[in-house]
Amino acid sequence: MKKQLEQYFGCEVKIREYKSKLSLPIFMTMRDIAMVEIYGVNFAIVDVVKETELSVATMKKQKAKYEEALQCPVAYKVAINSVSMRNALVKNGVSFVDLPGNVFLPFVGIVLQDVYRKQLVKADKMMPATQMVFLELLYMNDEESALKSEVASKLNLTKTSITRATAQLEEMGLIQQIKSGTEISIQRNCSRREYYENAKAYLINPVQKIVSIMGSIPTWNMWSAGETALSQLSQLNPPRVEECAIYKGEEIVDQFEIVDERFADNEYFLKVQLWKYNPSYFAREGRVDPVSLACTFKGNEDERIEMCIEELLEEL
Repeated sequence: MKKQLEQYFGCEVKIREYKSKLSLPIFMTMRDIAMVEIYGVNFAIVDVVKETELSVATMKKQKAKYEEALQCPVAYKVAINSVSMRNALVKNGVSFVDLPGNVFLPFVGIVLQDVYRKQLVKADKMMPATQMVFLELLYMNDEESALKSEVASKLNLTKTSITRATAQLEEMGLIQQIKSGTEISIQRNCSRREYYENAKAYLINPVQKIVSIMGSIPTWNMWSAGETALSQLSQLNPPRVEECAIYKGEEIVDQFEIVDERFADNEYFLKVQLWKYNPSYFAREGRVDPVSLACTFKGNEDERIEMCIEELLEEL
């Protein structure tokens, strides 16, 4: 980014990572923030490239909060895929950088070219929205299909997000889309077992971040997760500290009293997993769904846990 900005503006560009703590909602502090200086103008760039479900209205609202907290102009690092998306950002005064080709920094300079990211999907790892659609179809009966519009409504996905998600699943060879009139239905290409096995390499860990908070029993809508959930479904002993999951964007997250577990009595705090997608859509019996649960243990080399996960998925 530094080299490309210097080519556009013809001067030295200074960029450093922002590491200080911000008084903002937790999910907003999880994003990468870079502090940039061009022609003596200091501003911040917030990376939301992978957050395909962010609306322009939401970006504009959050931009104001970032600017108040950082005390400087704020732009977003985005992936522009169409002229309509670019124009909507410009019309709403949302500064952005999408290199090469599009730079909208009214306080420094503007470069707008008809260069867009035509490749909407990459068949390497699932996006959060893709994994949600994958799970929706996974838990259906074999041969069952669903209208794409109904899946989007049920999972609270935008038209853009459901389009990208189904395109990615189709690119991975996992689903087929069947058009009938104005409606499009989506369906697994194979049995549940094959569908899961073929998707395993693409699945992501839904956990964005884990925080420890005060409280022994959650009084809000959270779901058992981690070793707590696994112990309820297997012979694994429950952990000393209860583990729960919640969507990172829930309003209650901003009210959490976060503690350092090294100095807290484990009878009075919880480990909370902040998820990239809402676990409530697939939760059952007070627990996160089994496939998402298995994904949260990606990279775990504990043989006891590996064995329990294998047994869990066999039952599924």
